[in-house]
Amino acid sequence: MEVKKHPENPGKPLCVLGVVNNEAGRAIADEMRRWLKPHYNLVEIWHDGSLYEQPAIRYVQDYCRATKQPCLYLHTKGAYNRPELSAWVRQIWKHEFTQNQEIYFGLVDRPYATVACPFTGSDKTTWYNGFVTNWKAMEEHPDIEPNKNRFAFERLFIKSRAQVIGVVRNDFHRELGQIDEKAKATWNQINA
Repeated sequence: MEVKKHPENPGKPLCVLGVVNNEAGRAIADEMRRWLKPHYNLVEIWHDGSLYEQPAIRYVQDYCRATKQPCLYLHTKGAYNRPELSAWVRQIWKHEFTQNQEIYFGLVDRPYATVACPFTGSDKTTWYNGFVTNWKAMEEHPDIEPNKNRFAFERLFIKSRAQVIGVVRNDFHRELGQIDEKAKATWNQINA
């Protein structure tokens, strides 16, 4: 794992970007960096992908616990698997986490464990796993350990006391095909 910190962007919140260190991951990181850097202090966590999102989410957890500050977590969606989802999910993230940044960070500005993401359901899954978390959600969560199940990190908050807020949609459930279709339909509505 390698941590790459970009020059400080005073007054901006932190974004931790998990980057799979392969050709696709490097290209996706270049694209995401262009739209993230004007809005965030950016830290990239480069890794081989074998632990899925654990290295970067653990960095988020350590940062939130140490600073008591909120943080945006994203990753190079599609660099390791499911590339058919990657481009349009990243476009949703770009829109939501740049155009609506204040909404997400406002929603987690609470004295109790709160996470805000574009898509969730009643089970508190953070679909596609881009989210803003407050420090309380990370402090209360057990240490984030390696896990070979790629869904474990989308389901990170299921058993926690954290409130997970779906900003775009909060009615997603585990049927993945339906999730993807609902998300695509929502993205098409946003872009209409």
